[in-house]
Amino acid sequence: MPFPLHIALNEKIIALLIFIITYIYIASGRRDKQIASIAGATLIWIAGIMTGEEMLKALDFETLGLLFGMMVIVGALREAGFFRYVGLLIADFCRYIPFRMYIMLTLATAVLSALLANVTVVLFMTMIIIELSETFKFNPIPFIISEILASNIGGSATLIGDPPNIIVAMQIKMQFMDFIINIAPISLIGLVVMMMMLYFFYRHEFEKKKIIVELPLKPSHMIKDKPLFYISIVTFIVTLIMFFIQPYLNMSIASIALISSAFLLFVGGEKMPKVLEDVEWGTLIFLSGLFIIIGGLEKTGLIHDIAMILKPYLIGNLYLSTTIILWLSALFSALIDNIPFTVAFIPILQEIVRSASANPDILWWALIVGADFGGNGTPIGASSNIVALHIAKEKGYDIEFIDFFKIGFTILVVTIGVSNLYLFIKLLFNF
Repeated sequence: MPFPLHIALNEKIIALLIFIITYIYIASGRRDKQIASIAGATLIWIAGIMTGEEMLKALDFETLGLLFGMMVIVGALREAGFFRYVGLLIADFCRYIPFRMYIMLTLATAVLSALLANVTVVLFMTMIIIELSETFKFNPIPFIISEILASNIGGSATLIGDPPNIIVAMQIKMQFMDFIINIAPISLIGLVVMMMMLYFFYRHEFEKKKIIVELPLKPSHMIKDKPLFYISIVTFIVTLIMFFIQPYLNMSIASIALISSAFLLFVGGEKMPKVLEDVEWGTLIFLSGLFIIIGGLEKTGLIHDIAMILKPYLIGNLYLSTTIILWLSALFSALIDNIPFTVAFIPILQEIVRSASANPDILWWALIVGADFGGNGTPIGASSNIVALHIAKEKGYDIEFIDFFKIGFTILVVTIGVSNLYLFIKLLFNF
């Protein structure tokens, strides 16, 4: 039985202290984020703020199920050699001309990040870029920065592109097409703006001529398991189609992903145990702990209190509230991981939306765009940034914090400004 600390101290204060301490450990990196998250959830139970049954109810199994299902599908594609195949196919198509490769690799990263886990996408695209650069003797750093920025912007376009999208969608019951209609245009505009700005920063690198004529390896050499390659691609395409038509099916998005992943695990062959082993269990554990911690804040009434404090500034004038939420989420996500920020802000925004005037959905779009685009501001703004920069450093291409910040934060400010303008037009014409 948990020790009743709440007898001695106010439950709201205890819940808030647990949240703040956990957040500090997550943001500082002094402990693995999943360890900090589980420790915080355990303290919620020890303090008697939530019972075991209440903690179980606080878990969002729709979000966790969707994430797990997509992790399995992406893992199967990875084990089959899909990502390396795509990278070399693009290089071959571009005839190894740097400017063409910049355009195609950036677009490919954005599209893949909209459809698959962007951490996995940047992991393999970074390795591909470095391998190509060592073969063709060009500087890979501009290309690595480009794919990091494209991953965060492209990941905003769909429901499954980035964890914050999944978390928001599952909490407020959004559908796949909601993102295509409302977020994808912003993502596309942001991507174009980013590519133009980055070309300005690195045009002397992108305008170099090709060094060799032919790649020593063929793209087909990268396919490590042909049966799994074709099965996983077909399964992924069918899953996407089912996402699009999900409103007409008697199934949730999470159940579609879980059925697809179960099918792959069953028919995928000998590599599937490795795929299951490589599922990002730490991310699932991290999210589970966060759901419990936020559940504790909600139960004590602290979320409601915070929402009441913010409400005067975030209701009445949707133009002002949209701007505040967009920039707030972008700046916070540039400094810390956007996942804990999104999980913490959702219940606050739910309280505010209940009192909002016409078209309160615009506030959710502002949160999503801000959280996703905000990852471009610093090297620690998103998990994909950290993964790509770590790989680059191991390969001898160290990108300093300040060098990334100068480019990333400048692009963040401009793309968020453009997004702000787009959301204003969307409000004005109500589309």
